[in-house]
Amino acid sequence: MKIFIANSKQFILRFAALGLLIATPLDDAFARVRPARPVMAQAGAVSWSPYSYELRSGEKIEAQLGSLTVPARRRGGHAATIELRFVRLPALGPTSGTPIIYLAGGPGSSGIDAGRGDRWPLFDSLRRHGDVILLDQRGTGLSTPPPPCSRPWTFPNDSASTEASFNASLEHAAAQCAAEWREAGLDLASFNTADNAADVADLARALGGRVRLVGISYGTFLAFATLRDHAALVERVVLAGTEGPDNTVKLPLQADHVLDGLSHRYASNPETPDLRASLARIVAGLEAQPVWGEARGPNGPVRVLISKYDVQLATAFLLATSTNAARLPALVAAMERGDYSPMAQTVLFMRRFYSQLPAMPLAMDAASPVSAARLNQARAQVAQSLFENAVNAPSANFASALGIELLPPRWHSTLRTRVPALFLSGELDSRTPPENAEAVRRGFRHSVHIVIQGAGHDNDLFLYSPAILDRIGAFLDGGVLTDEVLLAAER
Repeated sequence: MKIFIANSKQFILRFAALGLLIATPLDDAFARVRPARPVMAQAGAVSWSPYSYELRSGEKIEAQLGSLTVPARRRGGHAATIELRFVRLPALGPTSGTPIIYLAGGPGSSGIDAGRGDRWPLFDSLRRHGDVILLDQRGTGLSTPPPPCSRPWTFPNDSASTEASFNASLEHAAAQCAAEWREAGLDLASFNTADNAADVADLARALGGRVRLVGISYGTFLAFATLRDHAALVERVVLAGTEGPDNTVKLPLQADHVLDGLSHRYASNPETPDLRASLARIVAGLEAQPVWGEARGPNGPVRVLISKYDVQLATAFLLATSTNAARLPALVAAMERGDYSPMAQTVLFMRRFYSQLPAMPLAMDAASPVSAARLNQARAQVAQSLFENAVNAPSANFASALGIELLPPRWHSTLRTRVPALFLSGELDSRTPPENAEAVRRGFRHSVHIVIQGAGHDNDLFLYSPAILDRIGAFLDGGVLTDEVLLAAER
């Protein structure tokens, strides 16, 4: 059984935030990828057009849609190009600083789509400090998206999944998709964080040469890569949910720590189960005998055979955000009563996320290197963790399945920079815990770390407390902040 593969990590949260994968005919999908020329492609100038940025509430914001041509690959003298798309939200304040580029998480999330819903207050706040650029990174949203694979992945609902069977099924499906993409002319090797960071640098130059970056989760990973080779273009960075250069593989005990925190929080409520003790009993029982649960499918009830691995994976997923974590007590209590229907619904929901197999997230993560020390640290925690290696699901060898190489080791080495940074961490973030930020900031000459009490991942990192946006604004304007814990009472 595979324990860890250096080029893989959990991307189920990423699928939840992908936005629209534009399904277009192959010819249209690659219309903006130009044929090879005998010279190396160069980045172009920004082309702007008026754009009505519509929020999900129906409100429309007058903005601009930008387009920038960049090389599809920076290494090997390739001449093909990719079209990046982004939205500029014009500054609202009487004075504005350098442009603020938003780096979405994932990889695979659309920066343009990120502001249309719950996260709009962040961007509305940011544009009081400068123009805000919502970037669709290469291969996402409006930026030359690859076509979806015509063979969505499925896992048989009457089979008890294990890490090995789950990975084998995904690797087989990914290899089939890779063959299809290559036949269509897609260069999977163009989806790597080094080239993604070079895109950010080209965009910064096209915008005037100096920018500020605001990134979340994978967006922080991309920000670190940008700082590694293009620090002169970056004025300062806001890093929410730190995924450091060597954090591609998650540490299992980080999820256990969050579970223990939640167990302690609910301990005073006699109607709430002891989450750790209950889950331990459930997992042990499922290891001996998987259990059937019934979920609602598109065509009626669906029976799903629930395994130990299913529960580990689903629980690790739900732990990541405060909204989902709040569902755990009821879910665990139902399983303790022998009712696995809610868990079956969660498992079915998650498998639909995986089924898309989008090219950019798969290849981008597969190409991300990780050190032997990090792998060994994670391996050592597997036997101690209730979740074992499910925190890294899928731990499939996607690099081999897709036929792509890892970036050189320097991309996971310690980053040292003088660029000022504001680190934002959720106290109960099991995906990008505060420890990540503390480790990475040692390489920063100037940094401040704010931990948000009770917050998890995703929107929590920007919206859990109104004070967060105040701190971000002050930092972007050059203010001096100090390390602090934002208390839940400030919500």
